[in-house]
Amino acid sequence: MPPLHPPPQTIAVNTKEGYVINPFTGDSIQPIVNSLGNLIITGRPVPATGKAIHPDSVAPPKIISAGKPKVVSAKLNVHEIPKALTVIPVNKQRLKTFTPGVDTSSFVLVNSTGDTVPTGVPILIKGKVVPCIQAPPVIALQPDMKDNASINMKYLDVDQGMNSSHVLSILEDSHGNLWFGTHDGGVSRYNGETFTNFTKKEGLSDNIVYSILEDSHGNLWFGTYLGGVSVYDGQTFTHYTENEGLSNNWVRSILEDSKGNIWFGTGGGGVSMYNGETITHFTKKEGLCSNNVRSILEDRHGNLWICTEGGGVSMYNGKTFTSFTEKEGLSNNMSIQSWRIARAICGLVQAMEE
Repeated sequence: MPPLHPPPQTIAVNTKEGYVINPFTGDSIQPIVNSLGNLIITGRPVPATGKAIHPDSVAPPKIISAGKPKVVSAKLNVHEIPKALTVIPVNKQRLKTFTPGVDTSSFVLVNSTGDTVPTGVPILIKGKVVPCIQAPPVIALQPDMKDNASINMKYLDVDQGMNSSHVLSILEDSHGNLWFGTHDGGVSRYNGETFTNFTKKEGLSDNIVYSILEDSHGNLWFGTYLGGVSVYDGQTFTHYTENEGLSNNWVRSILEDSKGNIWFGTGGGGVSMYNGETITHFTKKEGLCSNNVRSILEDRHGNLWICTEGGGVSMYNGKTFTSFTEKEGLSNNMSIQSWRIARAICGLVQAMEE
């Protein structure tokens, strides 16, 4: 087989008379002339002497006295929270009928399978237990560092043993393991030496993992995009999806409150509370400001702060919902994407109470 590319051409350096014709292209080589019209000598050392300028020949610098600075008051983007907040009592009127597959005016949620879902009342729920295939650990390579890194910042990626480069969530469990929820590679467990990857093949309900929680019993909860929640006890996965009674299969956030209840923030089904036996869904019908929930935080008083997309923030005290929107001084109802915003509001309200 002939070579794919011809061998490289080698040209000897000519520093005596120089080349007149480019040996590669055959073009004539023109001398280099600087901006003063002088010919530049190339290929050999040229004496270089700097021009020294005596300080006496230079005019002294002109000194201009500085004027008095102009003081302008800063306009801070501060909005006072109204004292008369909108408080909506939770509608806990018990629903009398529930017919799967039949939509009535009594229900506000219809899941992806077409079943109507009651809200505001506890519903018995039982997860689907799936055997977990224990994937063999993969020896992790040492964290790498970018060539142009200005500080000593190292990174882990697929080259080190992860399943995906797109990480959506991170958790350190009680044993010191790091869990990485990824966009398309399931979840990866890193113990400092090896990676163990869990995907749908190993029993995970979906490979897009938006949120991770370790509960007080050591179980790991994985909130996914289309597979609801997967609970890992170290041996098996238990799935909670719309088929088992979840309001929506897109679980963006998970929280365990101080009473041991597990809360799910969903992308369209509001927020759901699971007490170990039953699940209760809270939506706009019950007073939540939006059914698209981004994140959840419990403050030191036991109030839940629910950050939504498009509806601002709702504070739930177990009896009522109090909403904070643009009307109450929030900068934007659409940009509630982090629990830090809820924490800032919590601190402000608590400071006002104290």
